[in-house]
Amino acid sequence: MKVKNIIVVCDFANITGGAERVAVSTSAVSLAETDSNVVMFTGKGSVCDELKNSNVHVICLNQEEAIKDSNRLRGIIRGIYNRSARQEMEKLLKEYDPKDTVIHMHGWSKVLSSSIFIPIKRMGFKVLVTMHDYFLQCPNGCCYDFQKKEICEREALSIDCVTCNCDKRSYIYKLYRIIRQIGMHKLVKGTDLYVAFISKFNENVSEKRIPFRYKKMVITNPINVELRSIVPASKNKKYLYIGRLSYEKGIDFFCEGITKAGVSGLVIGSGDRLDDLKKKYPMIEFVGWKQQAEMKEYILQARALVFPSVWYEGAPLTIPEVMGGYCLPCIVSDCSAGKDYIQHEYNGLIYSGKKVNALYKAICSMESDALVTKLQSNIEKDFNREKYSSEHHVIKLMECYERMLSEE
Repeated sequence: MKVKNIIVVCDFANITGGAERVAVSTSAVSLAETDSNVVMFTGKGSVCDELKNSNVHVICLNQEEAIKDSNRLRGIIRGIYNRSARQEMEKLLKEYDPKDTVIHMHGWSKVLSSSIFIPIKRMGFKVLVTMHDYFLQCPNGCCYDFQKKEICEREALSIDCVTCNCDKRSYIYKLYRIIRQIGMHKLVKGTDLYVAFISKFNENVSEKRIPFRYKKMVITNPINVELRSIVPASKNKKYLYIGRLSYEKGIDFFCEGITKAGVSGLVIGSGDRLDDLKKKYPMIEFVGWKQQAEMKEYILQARALVFPSVWYEGAPLTIPEVMGGYCLPCIVSDCSAGKDYIQHEYNGLIYSGKKVNALYKAICSMESDALVTKLQSNIEKDFNREKYSSEHHVIKLMECYERMLSEE
């Protein structure tokens, strides 16, 4: 069945993270270069230049994130049920035929709310949800207890879940998330739903936890992995961290492992903890966040990238970016999908996450010039850049859309 129209749904009309980058750059802009008509339905502006300069028709409601609304009660209500988003979605869908139109969702929980599923379900449109996070199955979206600082295995909306304060802020916010989750379950149930997992790891974590009937697919996220330069890794001394400076991303484990190993650390990232980390680890170089173009000079100084994430991160893009772009070896925690990119001791190292001593041992192993040379040689020889290209991603998406429309 030919796909005439693609409606891409995302909370944000600008690139604020990996999910938005995929939604904007590939699911919208790149798809608009095909024969299909592409509409992007978003909640919060401003609309980024990449969208403005494309063939994508953008509908932006210009609303604030529900949780950041100056009127807290209004924000809570809108986060659970955004009436204007539902009305605008219904108005949009009246222009299209569900027989030749698919809806591709990248995020709706922060601005748009699950209310948009009401017209989608009633009018019989098929929906593909890309699993950038875990909001389909978890109230806080990441299966992580931020208070205990550990991965959460509780059943969503069970007594254990409802009574647990796992939110970053407070139990009040957790209760809001619980109510929002209950509402989502009611509104999404019965939708003709397809779920695109972004990695095998992401699928394994989610498959038995999603409380709806759905049909599954696996579509890896696209990234720019054009070979820019080969890092002289065996001659370099610095171990690199790139990412947000938060506990679940593993920055504390990185700093402890680097300190214990007595090697040089370089951190590219920002967050509320930056000043405190600088004081606690004066021997580690913190350079703040850098744009993509600025990162090259720092990556070229690295011996290896350390990816110490301690939550179920679905498909971290940093690892294939440095492997494909610079042939840089990586040391990766086994807590996230980062390990999907690595063959242990062939093109990188995998260690047991949440154990500083395990990271310390991996860093010590990476001090071997012979090992670094071997890992880098195998990356250069085997890394499949075509697999992560936007062109390949668009082909896979169109195949999925056509399958959706052809199935009863």
